[in-house]
Formats: sequence, C-alpha cells, structure tokens
Amino acid sequence: MNKRQIIILCLKTAFAAAVIVWLFHKVDIQLVWNRMRDAARWPILAGIVLGFGTVIISGWRWHRLLQMFQIAIPLPALICIAQIGQFFLMFLPGPTGDDLTRMLYISRLAPGRVGESCTTVLLDRCLGLASVLALAVVCVPWQWHILSTSHQTHWLALVILTASSAVSIFGALFFMAGHPTHQWFEKLLRSLPAHSLRDEAARIWGLLCVNKKALAQVIAAAVVTQLLLCLIFYLAGLSVGINAPLRSWLTSVPIVLAANALPITIAGLGVREYLLVLFLGVTAQVDSEHALAASLIVFSIMLTVCLFGGVVYIFYRPKRAPAKRDPVE
Repeated sequence: MNKRQIIILCLKTAFAAAVIVWLFHKVDIQLVWNRMRDAARWPILAGIVLGFGTVIISGWRWHRLLQMFQIAIPLPALICIAQIGQFFLMFLPGPTGDDLTRMLYISRLAPGRVGESCTTVLLDRCLGLASVLALAVVCVPWQWHILSTSHQTHWLALVILTASSAVSIFGALFFMAGHPTHQWFEKLLRSLPAHSLRDEAARIWGLLCVNKKALAQVIAAAVVTQLLLCLIFYLAGLSVGINAPLRSWLTSVPIVLAANALPITIAGLGVREYLLVLFLGVTAQVDSEHALAASLIVFSIMLTVCLFGGVVYIFYRPKRAPAKRDPVE
C-alpha cells in the first residue's frame, strides 16, 4: 500500500468515525447499548445463517459468469474465494478489498485467462449493483408518499429511483432486443478508434448477448441476495424490538445498500447507520436509539460472516489449474 492509498484509507476511516460520533451525540448511548445487550438471540443467529447463504449465492453467480467465458473453475473453490473476499471487504474501503482478493485468487486458478477471469469479477460487481437498483425501483414507490414528507429522504430516494429506472430500462431493452439490435451495437463499438479495450468490450458484449439465459439467472440470483440482505436487516430490527413491517425495510435497505456501494467508508460503516436512522425514522417512526442499535447488530452479523473468511483464508490454498473451455451454451 503506497502513501496515497494510506492517506485515502485514513480519510475514509476518519469519515466513518465522524459520522458515528455525530450519531452518538444525537442519541442516548446508554439506551442503544441496552437495546443491543438485551437483543433476542435467535434473529441474530438466523441473520448469520442468511449471511452465509449470500456468500454461497455469490460463489454460484461467479461460477455462472465464468462458464459464460468458457472458464471451468469448481464451485466450492469459488465459494471459498468469495468468503475470503468478504474478510478483506471488512478492512478495505468499499467493495475494493473483495474485488481485488477475488481477482488475485482467480488469476491463480485460471493462469491462461487472467484478463477474462478478472472481467467476470467486475461484471459480477456491476450486476450486483444493478440488482440493488432493480429492487429499489420496485420497492421505493410503495412508500413514496411517506418518503416525500421529509426533504432529505425525498431527494435521496429520488436520486436512487432515477438511477434505478435508468438501469431497469436498459436491462429491459437488452433482454427484449433481438439479434439485429445487438449486432448493430457491436458494430458501433468496433467503429471506435482501434484499441485492445474496444475489442474486448465488443467481445464481452457478444458473449452477453449469446448467453442471455445464463445472464438472467445471475441477475435473479443477485436479486435474491439483496432480498436476503433485507431480511438480515429485518431480523436485526426484530432482535432489538423493532416491529416495523417488512415493507418498511424493503423501502429503506435498497437505498442503504446502494449508498454502501460508494467507496467512501470501510464496510459501509457510518453511511449505513446514518441512512438507516434517517429512513426508519420517516417510514416506520422508529426512534433513533432502536434504529442505530439495529444497524450495529447488522454490522455485528456481517462482521461474524466476514471473520469466518479469515479462517478460510488460513486453511484454503487454491490449486493452480489449466484453463478449460466448457461448451458454449
């Protein structure tokens, strides 16, 4: 890690700490601690189980994307790497730690296809963010009349909803468009100035068009992942006594998850707490102490799942394997 990266990491850590300190000045810390101390155990355990479920789904999504590129890597190996990525996600800003870890491991497992393998990591990241936005475009309008009562929630929800609508429209057009449209767009890409990046983009576009079924499966799995994350937040709320309906969480959590995708803090710390306090207060009239306690319980659940990745990191050693081409679907 160079000097510039260290400075950026320190700034993001300071930002997260500043937000947490500010929130602690706005709430009764003793009440927050009491809510967490007396939290029901079974929802937390259920949340941890769901957290491991999201890791398994993440490995399966990656497996399908690699198959689209005709790269054969065993699913158990990808699940182990995804779990290790979660461990480093907790200690590096935003999703960077997860992505870099997965790229490092996959380069060992597919030594002859490093560029394509790393492309699947970035593609999976983009599809994950798209699935959050797709969920938001469905769930946010449910309580728009409530969100619009607060200036802050109104504008934040409007930004997310605008981005969600744009992504959803593009996705719908992609799956509805036929071969002539796809071919036209590929020719448009190839008409750009000659560059290896241009050729790679055109090739990836062609692969996505040919493998629409597999791509739809990956997107559906990503949406399931986001729904499981919403359930984890819901269970964390139940553990501290928040009886808000699930729709309130489905409205709030996608916005929180979308904001956490921005690499402005570590593991979403600070951003998650602030937004959850804000949105639960508006959509479900949850007091700040309960909302903050629920957010910290969510962090504890994620920390448990991520720390298990450290155990996997100690014992898992990937075996270098030659790249193998699977039949094109």
